[in-house]
Amino acid sequence: MRMETRREMETEPAEVFPPVGAPGENLELEGTFTESLIARMGGAPWWIISGAFHALLLLLLTLIGMAVMRSGTQDIVITTNLEKQKPPEYEETRPRDVFKNPVPVESELPPVEHPVVTHEEVEVADHRETADEMEDSKARGDENSISDVPLGGTGVSASIGVGGGGGGAFGQRGVGGRRRLAAKGGGGQATESAVDAALRWLARHQEADGRWDCAKHGGKMNDLAVTGLALLAFLGAGHTEKVGIYKDHVKRAAAWIRTTQMPNGYYHQAGTSNGYAHAIASLAMAEAAGMGRVADTVQSAQKAVTYSCEIHQQGEGSGKLGWRYGPKEPGDLSVTGWFVMALKSAKVAGLKVPTQSIDGAVSFLDLCEQKGNANDPYGGHRYGYLGPGAGVRTTAIGCLCRQFLGWKKEELQGGVEFFVAQGGTPAWAQNGSVDLYYWYYGTLCVFQQGGDAWKRWNEALKKALCENQRKGGDEDGSWDPIGHFADEWGRAGQTAMGCLCLEVYYRYLPLYR
Repeated sequence: MRMETRREMETEPAEVFPPVGAPGENLELEGTFTESLIARMGGAPWWIISGAFHALLLLLLTLIGMAVMRSGTQDIVITTNLEKQKPPEYEETRPRDVFKNPVPVESELPPVEHPVVTHEEVEVADHRETADEMEDSKARGDENSISDVPLGGTGVSASIGVGGGGGGAFGQRGVGGRRRLAAKGGGGQATESAVDAALRWLARHQEADGRWDCAKHGGKMNDLAVTGLALLAFLGAGHTEKVGIYKDHVKRAAAWIRTTQMPNGYYHQAGTSNGYAHAIASLAMAEAAGMGRVADTVQSAQKAVTYSCEIHQQGEGSGKLGWRYGPKEPGDLSVTGWFVMALKSAKVAGLKVPTQSIDGAVSFLDLCEQKGNANDPYGGHRYGYLGPGAGVRTTAIGCLCRQFLGWKKEELQGGVEFFVAQGGTPAWAQNGSVDLYYWYYGTLCVFQQGGDAWKRWNEALKKALCENQRKGGDEDGSWDPIGHFADEWGRAGQTAMGCLCLEVYYRYLPLYR
């Protein structure tokens, strides 16, 4: 009995699943698929059933998660703006800010549109502090030379651009420095709005090759001089070959000027160039070199300085004097003024400037100076064009050169009072009173001198330029080419000169307390 049972168990195993049937045999399943599955699974061990259930659940959750991730990924769009920073598009209907005596703006944010606001009269201080609030004596440097950047020679200095920030000698021309110094010097929203509008006009009318076409805008002067003036206007507002929304315009202008340079360093435009054009272009390239530090521009500016001192300047060695149209010609004060400013900026930019050339400029100024007598209410210190004289423009040029060559404020007060009294403060009228050349040198000089003369000059300058800048149409932001020398440099030169006048508050830092 016992052995039979064992034999039965070995020969007839218990059925776990119902018979499947022979190959090819059609079997009719009893009940539904679910009932069949239950019937088949019902006899399986519990751990098999549990494992299968959890595996199925895990698979279902994985599929759901993948579906959600795929759906979310499709809804996310990531874009990157790789477009170059461009200057603001021209808007003909854009209103111009016009403010009277604005309060200082300390914010670093870009300007926004506001309605016209009138503030109470603000006193413009005669003695301006430094922009970074450093100790004034350190900012001015040596009492005798005014600057802490020695230029060489007796009593001369690299006063242009002294001050700093991240940009070095020309570092106060950025947005923050511009607004801060404009507010301290007597400018504000109205002047800054006018500068921005002028730069937009210049940017819109730059030629593809980087120059400004003088003749196209009604001028007779060569493109080299006008391009130099326009480049100075962009540099004066802090735009360089490396930074600023107009850096491409600056880069193309500097590149075009480099193409005009002769092997000896002379900037020359065939058939039209003279000492004026070279000196203005040299000034612009020296500032561009100091601000942007682009190797090609630095090299070009240095070659221009070397030419100016060794080939163009009158005289040799210790007998050097001034500059004029051609090499070694007896100097005139008008051309010499541009050369002096070019050498000053070159020195600040770290370029090599021979001491003898600066001493020669001082000697030439001495030759053009007309000293006063005991009855002279202005105390003398007036300047002529080719020698001793008392011209209005030439006195403004002579006094400015003296300021940047180290003369004390008291020594120049009479000359400044003379040209302001005789030449008048800026006024815009069709009767010949417009003289941007006089205004340019006068503005730079009176700003440095300060005092009541600057207050009167500044108010007149703002009224003349801010109220007469063109608004609307293709000429929006420009100044009409009327008045003295306007037919020479045309609308492009007139606009650049007007812009440079309104950049006076921060273009060169104050020399005196």
